[in-house]
Amino acid sequence: MSEQAPEIQVPCEPGNVSVQEQLELIPSVNEPWQTYVVVNGSKQNINGQDYPILFTNNPAHADLQPTQHAELVVTISDNDWEFFGNGVEYIKNYSNCNYNVDSSISADKKQLTLKVHQVDTTFCYGKADDSPLDQVIEVAPSSTAEPLSIGFRFTAKNTANGKYYMSQDPRVIVSPSR
Repeated sequence: MSEQAPEIQVPCEPGNVSVQEQLELIPSVNEPWQTYVVVNGSKQNINGQDYPILFTNNPAHADLQPTQHAELVVTISDNDWEFFGNGVEYIKNYSNCNYNVDSSISADKKQLTLKVHQVDTTFCYGKADDSPLDQVIEVAPSSTAEPLSIGFRFTAKNTANGKYYMSQDPRVIVSPSR
């Protein structure tokens, strides 16, 4: 069994409102894709684990909180693979109006950067579901805030066979504060 995935803590101090984490993705045509956190050349497999991001609160610098962000830089080193589209397909997105995530792909399509900005407190919405709506409905936030779960799959192309693939589901958990 692998170690627990490390929690990313996003600071909130003047001149220090972001953190960057390096990840390596090893795609496969018929095996589960492997995702590693890379720290000082050492790799930790985080498959099957939640990958938590905590946006720290700093009452002395509340004006800085909206500028906080975490960058997850994901690299594919296999020459037969490259990211496709925006690199991710979002899934199981409850209360996704709270998302503030940008993705970008490098020119060579080997690197995906996910930038997770400070998010508002997350509430699920009652009376809402995923079905198409033919009218406006009123929704009510739940009475309890919960960490935001951002479910997604990596999307990539195998250049050797020209086919497109999606990974199994990684999951990033964003907590606005403690």
